[in-house]
Amino acid sequence: MRTLDTALAVVLTAAVMTALFSTAGRNPFALYHSLFAGSLAGIGLVTTLQQTVPVVGLGLALSFSFRAGQFNLGAAGQFVGGGVGGTAVALTMPGPGWLVIGASLLAAMVVGAALSTICAALFTALGAPVFATSLLLNYPIISTSSYLIKVTMKDPTSSMDASRLIPTERRIGVIGPPGGSVAHLFDSVFGQYSTATLIVGGLNWSVLIVAVIWALVVFINARLPIGFETRLIGLSPDMARSSGIRSDRAILVNMAIGGAITGLMGIVVVLGTHFRLIDGALDGTGYPITALLVVLLARNRAVAVVVVGFLFTALGVGGEEIERDYGLSSYVSTIVQALVVFLVSIKLTPRVLARRWGVRR
Repeated sequence: MRTLDTALAVVLTAAVMTALFSTAGRNPFALYHSLFAGSLAGIGLVTTLQQTVPVVGLGLALSFSFRAGQFNLGAAGQFVGGGVGGTAVALTMPGPGWLVIGASLLAAMVVGAALSTICAALFTALGAPVFATSLLLNYPIISTSSYLIKVTMKDPTSSMDASRLIPTERRIGVIGPPGGSVAHLFDSVFGQYSTATLIVGGLNWSVLIVAVIWALVVFINARLPIGFETRLIGLSPDMARSSGIRSDRAILVNMAIGGAITGLMGIVVVLGTHFRLIDGALDGTGYPITALLVVLLARNRAVAVVVVGFLFTALGVGGEEIERDYGLSSYVSTIVQALVVFLVSIKLTPRVLARRWGVRR
């Protein structure tokens, strides 16, 4: 049934977008070709894969919290907060590069977990809904981060509102750096301009970090008591309490883990892509909102988060290609993403519609 819901939503979305493109006087098939060619071929595929990494990581973090029935809408603030905390360590901590990178990742996780735990504590102690407190907390976090970047962390030699550049040895490098053995191997086997060579030369090691996170999320949900407890809490809080589960403790732990993953994604983007903390850059990526749409469509399933995360990211990258080729706003991809989620949520399968309209078989 879920697969049918999604398939119908995709078909209806394609029909609606085709009609909109035609009404605007554009050839819809040319636009679709530009969208998919710009995101699933050559350097466009590399961009899609690299942007999929933080989207999937954020999606896993949100799905982890949603599993316990806690609609954590504070991903944007925790994402930015983790980036700020991790960058502060990367710029000031002495020591070898690998040690500083590890400390930066840990600092980002601590900041993200702390911010998320605030919302969980307000819920368990005062009954304040997580969706409200987490959403509202985004604004002071992002504003404070902007102040820190402009005043405390600003690079005095740059005209941008940004921190100093992070030294090369403290960055997350690409899998196959130019001149390295991996790049030489792929170049000799597949050719310099092959898709495989472009991928290893453009995709950084953050993909390994997210792969480990995915495995840990699956393991925790399937094998550890906290996974069972949060699942039961999400299904029925009353049943969980009557079963002797300490719901408050489970929710605090669950939200802390989700926040830690979110903060980690913030510093991963800084160390692997931006190489400095730029005011508004993390929030401007749109990764948190894309991850939210991904989780709503994937319904908290880890494998589905990866698949939908890749497809939605491809839509975003393809939307930018449409903007370059045809002058249409890249937000067309956001419309497609939101429309798919909306149509899936209202369940348009014949069986469901018949039940709603009182039709008897």
